[in-house]
Amino acid sequence: MAVKRKNTKTMRSKGDGLKSKAVKKKPDKPKGARKSTMTQKRKNANKSEAFLATFKKISVIILIFLLFLWGVGWYILSDGPARTSLWLRQQAISLSADYGFTVRNILVEGRRYTDSDALLAIINVRKGDPIFTFVPSEAKRQIERIGWVKSVHIQRRLPDTIYIMLEERHPTALWLNDDVLSLIDDQGIVITQSGVENFKTLMMVQGVKAPGNTKALLSMLVAQPDLKKQIDHAVFVDGRRWNLILSGDLRVKLPEHNAERALVHIMNRHAQNQILDNNTIVEIDARYKDRLIVRTSLGRVQDYKAGIR
Repeated sequence: MAVKRKNTKTMRSKGDGLKSKAVKKKPDKPKGARKSTMTQKRKNANKSEAFLATFKKISVIILIFLLFLWGVGWYILSDGPARTSLWLRQQAISLSADYGFTVRNILVEGRRYTDSDALLAIINVRKGDPIFTFVPSEAKRQIERIGWVKSVHIQRRLPDTIYIMLEERHPTALWLNDDVLSLIDDQGIVITQSGVENFKTLMMVQGVKAPGNTKALLSMLVAQPDLKKQIDHAVFVDGRRWNLILSGDLRVKLPEHNAERALVHIMNRHAQNQILDNNTIVEIDARYKDRLIVRTSLGRVQDYKAGIR
């Protein structure tokens, strides 16, 4: 047993010797080469650190930008600008009231027919209210909806007065259409359908297109006051011409063109034969040039040509 151990040790020592002979020792690098390698490693490490730092900065900037966009979007979608503006306006109005900019006077000029209560309801301010709570443009828009108002000028006269200048429509005639009586102005615009009984002295006209042609008819009748005062109402026929219905149901048919000349012809004949006062005459047809066709209740027809019977 002792011999075997000795042999084993001898074999191990021999094997170790063989192994040491097989491994060759690498030659040492020069000192300069080792320094260059270390420098390169440090440079690479520095580049990596710089890249990571730059990447972090860019990521932070992008994140901040995205957060900014989100904040702006939320502010707009949540009606932030409007609420901020409203708050600032309220603060300014409150401050102005503290310095005496409150309503003390409401001055209205040009009002004759317009309902004062309707005006005050639209203005919707009371004495002592901050004057800057009153918005002239909004009041103007609503006041112009009133039938009597043709135009309106509104302004705040600082520090304490609201000024309203009205231009009202001029009532010209009464228009009967589908059994509804309306008051119209000289442009044929309906003013109102209430309180028309206060204007019963105005001429009444009928016909769908009568309002837009009433001004021309009244202009022609200015030169014939004796005829005008006998007119009960006028009918605009077929959207083209007028029939005048006089007291006593006498019907005067005017032509589509040269109606003013026909009126002169009628009044000349009346001066000679009092045709407008003749109770037997039911119709005067002046639609023909230089001719009047007169019909009586007895069925007789008289033809007046060029003013001569």
